[in-house]
Amino acid sequence: MSDDALFDVFDQDEPAPMVEIVTNGSTTPKTKTAAIIDDTNGDTTSKDKRSLEEDDDGDDDNKMDFSLKRSRTDIPMETGTGSFFDNIPRMKFHTVETIESCLHEVVLPPNCDFEPLKAPVGPPAKEYKFTLDPFQREAISCLQNNQSVLVSAHTSAGKTVVAEYAVAMALRDKQRVIYTTPIKALSNQKYRELHEEFKDVGLMTGDVTLNPSASCLIMTTEILRSMLYRGSEITREVAWVIFDEIHYLRDKERGVIWEETIILLPDNVHYVFLSATIPNAKQFAEWISYLHNQPCHVVYTDMRPVPLHHYIYPAGADGLHLVVDETGKFREDNFSAAMATLRDVGDAAKGDKRGRRGGFKAETNVFKIVKMIMERNLAPVIVFSFSKKDCESYACAIAKLDFNSGMLQKISMASYSTMKIFFFS
Repeated sequence: MSDDALFDVFDQDEPAPMVEIVTNGSTTPKTKTAAIIDDTNGDTTSKDKRSLEEDDDGDDDNKMDFSLKRSRTDIPMETGTGSFFDNIPRMKFHTVETIESCLHEVVLPPNCDFEPLKAPVGPPAKEYKFTLDPFQREAISCLQNNQSVLVSAHTSAGKTVVAEYAVAMALRDKQRVIYTTPIKALSNQKYRELHEEFKDVGLMTGDVTLNPSASCLIMTTEILRSMLYRGSEITREVAWVIFDEIHYLRDKERGVIWEETIILLPDNVHYVFLSATIPNAKQFAEWISYLHNQPCHVVYTDMRPVPLHHYIYPAGADGLHLVVDETGKFREDNFSAAMATLRDVGDAAKGDKRGRRGGFKAETNVFKIVKMIMERNLAPVIVFSFSKKDCESYACAIAKLDFNSGMLQKISMASYSTMKIFFFS
């Protein structure tokens, strides 16, 4: 079993090692005993393991009764073996009543009683021009009470609103806040967004360091772990840490980075965890509450503000086929029609054909899809390709399309006359 299996809160396939039990603020280590089994009469006696070892070391005469066969077996005196959560004090759970479609629960340490969230006094740290969703209001209420929260919602549901409020609240209170992301590209994006609004923002990745003394620092999780290893002074001044895409903790290769970072952070830090929908959010909150002896709220919603549809575009054909609607219902008739179209087009279903010099002979399927999406006003659109060379070819082909009309064309031509365009690979 790996050394870090103790902290793998998402995968409990194997039992964790014994840990110290904390009861009423005191630490009680588990006592291991050695069992001495006498085959002659079947009697079993227990003796302290350390005393047994001392007796063995002090036996100068090397006298041993060979009729007495000794087999040492570590026996935990406390009951409860198995997963990590079977060997820790049970956390307290409380469900907070919510009016609308979201689930709000709170995990409390054994020595902490639930207290209802209090309404904020004074103006909010940040105001929004739109009406907040129920899960956003619940999460922000937790922040206003200086308590950690795990927000679990679908992609594009608006989890960043909660992170922005935590940043605004920390800057208002003259506190330092750290925003961590799993990849550098996301760190750069968050830096641009937050710097445009708050100004006092810095960036720290493996490639770039900008304004490292800022009150709000954007960094990858690896950078924060390295700072904790070194005992950086910055980590001692942090009041809030925001973990974006915390479900990366489940990754077998990189998950240990999040585990170690969360464990090494001091107990006086409060947390904002942003995650896609996960099945065991409450279990994760229980782990956080146990580690840092503080309440941890779970705000969960499975509502999608933007309906999700699944379409199939048969290669070599025209038109989209809706196969899964916004309710998750599979449209078997549309799927069969798409498969029939693939059979009818023949060799065109094999995909785009390349020319001798590396380009494509005719209009590509990507070109047709993008053109149709723009005509139906379904933009924005992201196209994924597993080849860098194909990305360049698709971009050059799509560049021939003109999506502006009327006055927009005149504005674009006036703008292009004063601009220089650079291409990088």
